[in-house]
Amino acid sequence: MSSLSSIYTQLLYTNYKVSNSLKDLQTQYVTGNRINSAVDDPAGLAVSERLKSVMNSFNTDTQVLNDGQSIAQIIEGTYENVSDMLQDMRTLAVKYQSSTTSILDKSTIQKQLVSLQDQINQQISNITFNNKKITTDSVNGKLSLSSYGDVVKVADSSSLQMNSTSITLEAKVNLKSFNSGTLYDDRALVIGKDGNYYLTVNSTGNVGIYKYGSAPGGYRESVGKITLGQDTTISGVFDGTTAKIYINGKLDSTFTLKSSGYNDREADASIGLEDNNNFQRQLDGTIDDIRIYDRALSDTEVSNNYSGNVTRDHLMGEWLFNDADYTAYDTSGNNNYGTLLGNATIQATTNPSMVFGSGSGKLDMNFSTLTLNKLGIQDLSQVPSDIVERLDRALDLVSVQRSKAGAYINTINYRASNNDKLAAIYQNSIDNIVGANMESVSSELTKAQLQQTTVTKLLKQVQDTEKNNLDTLLSIFNH
Repeated sequence: MSSLSSIYTQLLYTNYKVSNSLKDLQTQYVTGNRINSAVDDPAGLAVSERLKSVMNSFNTDTQVLNDGQSIAQIIEGTYENVSDMLQDMRTLAVKYQSSTTSILDKSTIQKQLVSLQDQINQQISNITFNNKKITTDSVNGKLSLSSYGDVVKVADSSSLQMNSTSITLEAKVNLKSFNSGTLYDDRALVIGKDGNYYLTVNSTGNVGIYKYGSAPGGYRESVGKITLGQDTTISGVFDGTTAKIYINGKLDSTFTLKSSGYNDREADASIGLEDNNNFQRQLDGTIDDIRIYDRALSDTEVSNNYSGNVTRDHLMGEWLFNDADYTAYDTSGNNNYGTLLGNATIQATTNPSMVFGSGSGKLDMNFSTLTLNKLGIQDLSQVPSDIVERLDRALDLVSVQRSKAGAYINTINYRASNNDKLAAIYQNSIDNIVGANMESVSSELTKAQLQQTTVTKLLKQVQDTEKNNLDTLLSIFNH
């Protein structure tokens, strides 16, 4: 009896081990994983969980980047529509300006231009994704220039050609130094149109103004000086045979000229750097709120502009640098937009970027709001004489935004593809650690099932033998 009891105990223990092994093998067979809990392989599970966390981050980044791609596609599609409508407007404008177009036809064309203007405004004024606006209205920025070659170039246009005896130039500057270190750096250029007109700060901090055709020739310079490291608004006014310089809205100097003659020569405008064979005048610091008028502002108007009550009468160019972009938008309505070159940047007080992804795969994306004012077509109650020129610049402006959207889409596609590849690599590593050898599992499962069947039979045989022995003993006892 004791021998059978010992065998029975051993069989129960064997059955317990076989059952647990069978359970583990069945779980591995169903899940395909060798590790299904911390009990299976604590160290292996810890490593696989860390790898899984990294893999999930790549997959999440891809999902987030897909939202960014949708936004870029919305922008690209919207501005493609706008570009098509601007092309239609240009075709109409060319016809409008034709000498063979009748007055009645011109009236019809003007109405068609206004209709297209309204359609464009509807397209660009409400660009959203998931009910959230995706273009930036303003970042309250300023132009930052820090090294030689930093400049904003503005293409020449009829609105920037000052063919009169009066002009006003103004800007807010904050200089780090008066000497940029270049060979011919007697002054730093704020804004100028090569050989035509200039607003500068000389190497000792005096404000300088120049207008071609005035006599005697050369710069007129202020008595007062600007202070390094401080925001200072400087203004220069030419009014016939009188020139004036203002600092922070207050009259600093007045000059009487012998001649006020003026003949604008075609040239691009530059902001922050004059670079030619004779001069290399680089500004070191920031520039903001640049304005050009084709008339002389009064003392009161200069003061009001400084206070923020800006007059827009005869405003030909205005660059506020309130867009986080590589374009300096002209908000005068004449669309004299500029291109940032070198290391010139717009220094923003707020971050307008939409952020997608994380870590090295993070993508900062932003799109500036285009308005009718920036496109130069805000008022078509009368068709401007330079309408075709404006539309050409508007098309260029829209093209820049479309190109930016396309670049973002390409970047997102690359990063999403890279994320997928990295996620697959991590998944493969996880599978190598966690995954079970299914051929081996299948074989071991078959063996375990046979072992369990055998043990079960043996247990039953022992139970039957013990029962028979017990019945025999009871029979003997009863007799």
